[in-house]
Amino acid sequence: MATAPVQNLSRPAVIRVSPLEGRNGAGWELLRTMPAWIISAGIHGLLLFLFYLVLQDQASLQATPPPRQQETFNTKVEENNPADIPLTNVEEGLAPTVQTNYDEARISEHDVSVPGPADPSAAEGIAGEKEGPPVTVPAPPGSGTGQGGAREMDLFGSGFTTREIAGGYFSGVRLVPGGFAGRSGATRKRIAHEYGGSPASEAAVGKGLLWLAEHQADNGGWSLSQFHLHYRPGLKAQKPMVDPRATGRGLSGAIGDTAGAAFGVLPFLAAGITHKPGSGKKAELDDRYVKTVDRALRYLMNKQGRDGDFGGNMYSHGLATIAICEAYGLTSDPNLKASAQRAIKFIVDAQDPDSGGWRYQPRQGSDTSVVGWQVMALKSGQMSGLNVPNITLRGAEKWLDACETSDKGSYGYVNPADSPTMSAVGLLCRQYLGTPRRNPGLRIGCDKLKRNPPGSAYGLYYDYYATQVMHHMGGEYWDFWNEGPKKNKDGMRDILIKRQDTDGSWNPANDAHGTSGGRIMVTSLSLLTLEVYYRHLPLYQRVNTTKK
Repeated sequence: MATAPVQNLSRPAVIRVSPLEGRNGAGWELLRTMPAWIISAGIHGLLLFLFYLVLQDQASLQATPPPRQQETFNTKVEENNPADIPLTNVEEGLAPTVQTNYDEARISEHDVSVPGPADPSAAEGIAGEKEGPPVTVPAPPGSGTGQGGAREMDLFGSGFTTREIAGGYFSGVRLVPGGFAGRSGATRKRIAHEYGGSPASEAAVGKGLLWLAEHQADNGGWSLSQFHLHYRPGLKAQKPMVDPRATGRGLSGAIGDTAGAAFGVLPFLAAGITHKPGSGKKAELDDRYVKTVDRALRYLMNKQGRDGDFGGNMYSHGLATIAICEAYGLTSDPNLKASAQRAIKFIVDAQDPDSGGWRYQPRQGSDTSVVGWQVMALKSGQMSGLNVPNITLRGAEKWLDACETSDKGSYGYVNPADSPTMSAVGLLCRQYLGTPRRNPGLRIGCDKLKRNPPGSAYGLYYDYYATQVMHHMGGEYWDFWNEGPKKNKDGMRDILIKRQDTDGSWNPANDAHGTSGGRIMVTSLSLLTLEVYYRHLPLYQRVNTTKK
């Protein structure tokens, strides 16, 4: 059987020829794309040329300085500078050819310079001129109301920041009027001399402070009726003993141990001695009492309740509040701040809503004697930077208005009356509440105080308040009171020096209020009166004489 031939079923290959290859190949392709390359190169070249022109223009602007304005300067040297003008005189406003005199005590309380020679025997001021209005430097910001006063706070009010005085007089010093800046160091010594103190008065203060420290109880307080049982001679005895000198010598005292502790510690604070050690010579002289003050402050703080009350009556609370506030104001110790502020708040809450004053118990009524201690406590808190509501101080003014006599200048205990002691209390309150020195009622009251000179029958309570009033008034009032009407050692300073016992204390036997506070109170008030020169800075501008 024959086999049929096998057929090849695959498709034949197809060969495609490129048209370019058909028209001279690669040469034809280059010729076809040449116009595009020429156009692209031309555009890029133009862009590069424009960019080059921009860079050249910027470089030329930076290299070419701006045209300078022609200025003409006069270089002629003035030759009218005489060689005889003292170039060390930098006092603006003074004649440069007149030399200056510095720190003349008869001119002012502060360091000053005036042209020409000083005459120490001449009266201050310009002869024959009338006295002008009082002019003084405004209080630093935060020192209360008025010019330079701090803003009112929503809760308590405003006070004075003790440590930070922006643009103040001296760094870290509280030179607020009535404040504590004169109490320690060289300032205390200078102010004591310039304001009428003496070496004898300062020696009396030293002896009195030692006597108080020797009779402090172990718990930090002072017993008004049993102080003689806590005697430590020279502060060196390990255990207290009975003071052999105390028999029958003013052991009475009925106003409470809180008041006793406050009376005991206040004279140390008045001298600038706190619970913080000092430095230099001050440390050598005063640091032996640092523990005395520390124990006293701890004693008072331990007696304080949560509501701020120190216990006892409002007399005792007012005294203790002054002590705690002054200690805080002198040291800015944060451990004291809460106690001091609570004590202030208790006084605020205890104010009688109707009369505006205070009496023995909170919101009980008013009498001028208790009002005096509360006002001083509030002002001590305010000067220490604590919050004190202005409305509370205005309430105290309401009471003073109610108990002042119609002829002005005299105050009564619970009604208008001419009581010398209550008048002294009322006048001091008026001063601290902002009454100006030229106020007629204030001057009338001070003239009335002069009718009952220091050492009168009204007792040391009267002398203590009246001395402060006259100290702030200055001028003839202060000269009369401190040196005496006859300037023959019959002023407050020399009377107290004479009355001091040999042991350093003062006897309450003949004092009008001696039975209430005993020897501790009378000794404390005597010391505070002798420390008046530096305890509080004057509230008014200081003058040597008061012309009328």
